[in-house]
Amino acid sequence: MPNPHALPPYQYAPADYSTAGLPPPHQVHAIPPGVHDQSLPSPEQQQQQQQQQQQQQQQQPNARTLSQSKRAEQNRKAQRAFRERRDQHVKALESRSQLLDAALASADEANRRWEECRALVDQLRIENAALRSALSQAQVMSGNNSLNNPSGDKGGEKTDT
Repeated sequence: MPNPHALPPYQYAPADYSTAGLPPPHQVHAIPPGVHDQSLPSPEQQQQQQQQQQQQQQQQPNARTLSQSKRAEQNRKAQRAFRERRDQHVKALESRSQLLDAALASADEANRRWEECRALVDQLRIENAALRSALSQAQVMSGNNSLNNPSGDKGGEKTDT
């Protein structure tokens, strides 16, 4: 490591900064006459830079407004499309609800008719059972009569022979 005292001295005197972080006002570093520093712009360049900055500042709010207006328009379109889709979905659900209500009413009517038919079938079964019972009793009675009346008279009918 080189000796720190062997380094070349500063090209300018170091500034003494106060506690506020600013150099004391009595020290001003001036460029000697005849030496042009490229880092410092001329007054004309400064004026051009200021004009460019003003133009950029004027364009930036317009650009922001333009992008904001584009975004706002895009949001309006998206909201409109969403509302249209929502309305279509609601209409489809209402239509489906009406169809389901009609199907439910039809099913209720079919169920009512089925219950009526079932009750009718039950009545017919009871009537059929009663008729079969009456028929079997009649056959039993006629069988007894034929045993009691061998001539073939049915129920005491008279024949002309």
